[in-house]
Amino acid sequence: MKIYLADLGHNLVTETSDTYPLGAGNLAAYVKEYAKTPDGIDVSIYRDPAELKAVLDHEMPDVIGFSSYSWNHHLALAFAGYVKDRKPDALTMMGGPNFPLTVEEQDDWVRTMPQIDMHVRGPTYEGERAFLGAVQRYIDVDQNREGVFDEAIDATIWVDPKSGEIVRGGELPRIRDLDEIPSPYLAGYMDKFFNTGLFALMQLSRGCPFTCTFCNSSVKSNSKVFRHSFERTKADLDYVVARINHASPLCFADDNFGMYIEDEQVADYLGHLMDTYDWPKYIRTTTGKNKSDRIIKVMRKAKGRLPMTSSVQSLNPVVLKNIKRQNISLDTYSEVQKELHAQGMQSYGELILCMPGETRESFMQAVDDLIESGVSRVAAHQLMLLHGAPLANPDSREQFGFRVRHRIVARCLGKYTGDLVAETEEMVVESENFSFQDYLDTRAFHLLLTIYFYEANFQEAFKFARERGVRPFELVRAMHDRLSEAPPAFRKVVADYLDENQSELFETREDCLAWVAENYDGLISGDVGGNLLSKYSMIGRFVVLNETLDFLAHILGDMLGEDDAEAQSMLASVINYYRSVMLHVPFRQSLEATPNWVTEHDVEAWRGDDYAKPLGEYRLGQRIEIPTDVNARIKATLKTRIDTFGEHPTGLGRFTRTMFANDFRRDLQRPDSLNR
Repeated sequence: MKIYLADLGHNLVTETSDTYPLGAGNLAAYVKEYAKTPDGIDVSIYRDPAELKAVLDHEMPDVIGFSSYSWNHHLALAFAGYVKDRKPDALTMMGGPNFPLTVEEQDDWVRTMPQIDMHVRGPTYEGERAFLGAVQRYIDVDQNREGVFDEAIDATIWVDPKSGEIVRGGELPRIRDLDEIPSPYLAGYMDKFFNTGLFALMQLSRGCPFTCTFCNSSVKSNSKVFRHSFERTKADLDYVVARINHASPLCFADDNFGMYIEDEQVADYLGHLMDTYDWPKYIRTTTGKNKSDRIIKVMRKAKGRLPMTSSVQSLNPVVLKNIKRQNISLDTYSEVQKELHAQGMQSYGELILCMPGETRESFMQAVDDLIESGVSRVAAHQLMLLHGAPLANPDSREQFGFRVRHRIVARCLGKYTGDLVAETEEMVVESENFSFQDYLDTRAFHLLLTIYFYEANFQEAFKFARERGVRPFELVRAMHDRLSEAPPAFRKVVADYLDENQSELFETREDCLAWVAENYDGLISGDVGGNLLSKYSMIGRFVVLNETLDFLAHILGDMLGEDDAEAQSMLASVINYYRSVMLHVPFRQSLEATPNWVTEHDVEAWRGDDYAKPLGEYRLGQRIEIPTDVNARIKATLKTRIDTFGEHPTGLGRFTRTMFANDFRRDLQRPDSLNR
């Protein structure tokens, strides 16, 4: 029996699913291990749509399963239809977290997909037992597709092909010992992805004890946390490190990594791998929402290569009550940031726009508070109404007065089987307390925040500003209020960003799809659409870098006072430092360029001393000129990422996610006289 498992990702613009298809790998390993059949099972896994189409054109499967997420749902449906048109008796299945919560919505949802025979009922994130049950039924009825539907199968739902009625199976218990799932790595199912440029993905634990209503991990059935043994995790890590390109990062699919004592043992072993192989160089995951002391300990063991994601989502008590979330106190939060900074670690603050009860004023205050707490950057996500999240339920929409619009999921479109396929999502752009104009204003502010206050990208300028009495939030707000004074190229970046923010929003999915069809070529080239915040922040950081620096110098210089010659001289040293060390588009040329830095202040030594003394104390006796070059490791990593994702702003947004700001800087060839 031949089974295909497709966890597809759109890739005509750039790779939108940048990790190995771990979920499909788990299904493959599980059914291969436990299905009882005299003839054996051949299971294949696919991420690339073009590869799957080529295989389907050569040989159709008996069973094909599709993973459904908000970013690939209609792509999966297109391929399910492609299979059904050519082999109607193939059994098509779909599973994943992209599934409504209420029974009424579930019934309506499955009726929209006649090309899918059976759905694994979400959103428990556990499809292995349900998938095995369906495959075993298919085996037991001698691969007679019609016989599969004679009686319900636990944890599945389908539309009966004869009566048209909904058939709903019973509940299945969750897997308490995740080692019950054989390793897809050790079974060889992930081998084909090691040389693709995708990132290795592992999951150490499943479940989330938190009840945040905007998240589809918050359902009650998912509240208990179960995990793999350390021995299993160690074996997987050993397998990966022996085969992966060591420039590639490692990703964990856990909801709260670092919050549990078992994570400390994993972090110890990651530290060992770093010492032995210098891998992983970056770990991408979601860190826990409390037990900060343990998370810091885990980060310390991971040698600063694991940033802390400080997801508060809001600091407004009304909002937190509405979304059933509890945050640690802001004082505790600030203490955590101090400890992280002392350890040379980074953390990210996360907020969400248009949360129920949020106002423009409370949102801006939260940004200010997070920056003052010491985070390395603040991300302000948009509120997506996800299938499986309680906030997306009809009663929640009505209760909070959500005004929603449909937009294309960034970069998720293409023509893979002939017809146009595009993913869309529902965005909240207005609520009872947050107007659409508030939405646009905060989007523009957040673009500036992302360009300038992003990790350590312009850290020296913000440290200098604070030294002279200007807080980071005040500086970014001043730039927002005085955009009319920016260089024309920079003003155009912000204006185009706001125009695209409005032009991509539609009343219905159908209206959105009509726009996609009309703008298809521009969307594929990346000239239209994409992740707008990512795209335009990449333009600001890497395409119009000189104008970005000019605007920063103008606004900060004005705030410092034009008559303060000492401050203006130090600011000039900082800005000239950026012009010399920062890499920019086109990267291949920038990587080979070696400009000299001309300065009167040793900005790099000031930074190396962690800004412990005022910059004025680093004034040099005379203006000097220092050559630069690019570290060989950084040069190799950037070239690999460009080959995988491309150099267009859309692609840049993908590969910069797993790199630090300092990875985009040249090194100074400091004379010995400065190092004494």
